[in-house]
Amino acid sequence: MALYAIVFILSLIKYPVYKNTSLKFLPLIFLLTLVAESMGMFINKVYESPNSVIYNIYYFFYFTFFFYLFMKVINVKKYKNYIKIGIVIFWLFYLRDLFFTDIFNESFIESYIVGAGLLIYCIILYYISILQSSKVLVIKNDLLFWISVGLFLFYIGYLPIKIIRSWFYKENSFFWILLIIQFSLVIVMYLCFLTGFLWMKKKS
Repeated sequence: MALYAIVFILSLIKYPVYKNTSLKFLPLIFLLTLVAESMGMFINKVYESPNSVIYNIYYFFYFTFFFYLFMKVINVKKYKNYIKIGIVIFWLFYLRDLFFTDIFNESFIESYIVGAGLLIYCIILYYISILQSSKVLVIKNDLLFWISVGLFLFYIGYLPIKIIRSWFYKENSFFWILLIIQFSLVIVMYLCFLTGFLWMKKKS
């Protein structure tokens, strides 16, 4: 939670540097994450009640934001079209979960998996577009690059864990190891975000 808060505060401090870019709504996503995680922890520990509804709603806005972000920054038209199709697919899966899954007591597993998979795909398209442009020469100072690295490392590692924990869960030491790996991936992701904010430079 401290790491979530630090990244959010840093995103506000650095906001003047990227306020005129496609990343201008990034602090809202960090704030949404901080609020969702805080509420989820509070409901789970204090009331010992399911907190699925918070994350089910949160991930809709979270994934949609990043899909839109990568669609905006990628200049290759066919890649933009691929992402548009991906957004529609994600929304359809989310709508399916909305109708056929108890939003208050069950996680939207299928739409989450589709969203995470499509986000990985969007990031790969972003990397390909970078390699085909001059941005690759100054990429280490690009905030979006570090955001994408963090997201990619997290979801490429967490997606298999999510699938295993959702459909093959058993209370044993193996699943506790997966939980530790999950927390480690979150830390790696947010350290990448921190690196991006510290190294970023204003675009001319």
